[in-house]
Amino acid sequence: MNTLIVYGGKSCEHDISIITGCLAKGYFGGNIYCAYFNKNNQLYLVPNNFTPKNHLNFCKLPTVVFANGLKQIWAVKGRIVTKKIDVDVVVNCCHGKNGEDGALKGLCQMANLPMVGSGLFASSICLDKVLCKRMLKSCRVPVVDGIAVSSKQRSQALDYASKCWPVVVKPSTLGSSIGISLCNDALQLKNALDLAFSFDNVVLVERGLADFAEFNCSAMLVDGVVQTSAIDSPLRGQQILSFADKYQRGEKFQNPHPVVPKTLQNKIEMLAKRVYNCLRCSGVVRVDFLLDNATNKLYVNEVNTIPGSLAYGLWQHKYTQQQFGAVLVRSAIQQSLDEQKLCTNFQSDVLTSPICKK
Repeated sequence: MNTLIVYGGKSCEHDISIITGCLAKGYFGGNIYCAYFNKNNQLYLVPNNFTPKNHLNFCKLPTVVFANGLKQIWAVKGRIVTKKIDVDVVVNCCHGKNGEDGALKGLCQMANLPMVGSGLFASSICLDKVLCKRMLKSCRVPVVDGIAVSSKQRSQALDYASKCWPVVVKPSTLGSSIGISLCNDALQLKNALDLAFSFDNVVLVERGLADFAEFNCSAMLVDGVVQTSAIDSPLRGQQILSFADKYQRGEKFQNPHPVVPKTLQNKIEMLAKRVYNCLRCSGVVRVDFLLDNATNKLYVNEVNTIPGSLAYGLWQHKYTQQQFGAVLVRSAIQQSLDEQKLCTNFQSDVLTSPICKK
């Protein structure tokens, strides 16, 4: 089994993707190959012993191209193909745009390669917070009220916010809490919109919850059945979960064994499965929830199709790292086999008909 782990990319979450990619090496067996997209989307074949810091400065590594239709990648130096590598499965560890948005899945489809991770539809929808909320609402999944605005619709953002302070402002297609702000007045809203529009052309303005708790639950397909993980609860340093909370506080960030009443646990698990099925997810995802303590209402906040560290921490009570990786590979290969059974040829006489003759 030859497994290709792909990570990095032209994304604000580039550095976090490197960490996920390096950790993922321990989840998969067989022959491991690693392909790293730098911040300009140039793809390199990197040694398996690369640590995250090794990616800060390197040179003279072969570039990588996907050989469309051949289930191979080619290592290239200059214009010379130095190595052809057969690939059985690709593991997507790219967070954010140019990877988590379905771009890498499209590349894998062109190369006829199974990929661990969600498909084009789920990936593109889940990365876009605005579209994802609309899809979830159509599936009767509770989400916090909000509106989407473009840079020319700032007045609409103020009109909405003035009716429900505080509000949370988010770039629509960004993760890791980058560009997110909590606003309590018009000046804060202006500054938050300036920040968010520097990252995205569409911004989501949501009603803020005054007193709430956060919970995370992962879901994945195990032998054809959607299963859910343990539940954890992030510990916020501020009123909203920040980038520093997630990635610079270490063990202080998570409460891996929160006290969750059975009824709430059942509801979280049920909604996680519904989200997974509604959005046609595959691979492993993490669903983030908000619980309004004032009303005891549970909302789905975000859906991450490439969660940090592939969300293994939420599954470690049930699987070893290698068992976890084996489940993901088995599911990806089975999905690919199912897709190959579909008809992709349609015989017609269009090209020989008079309409095509000059």
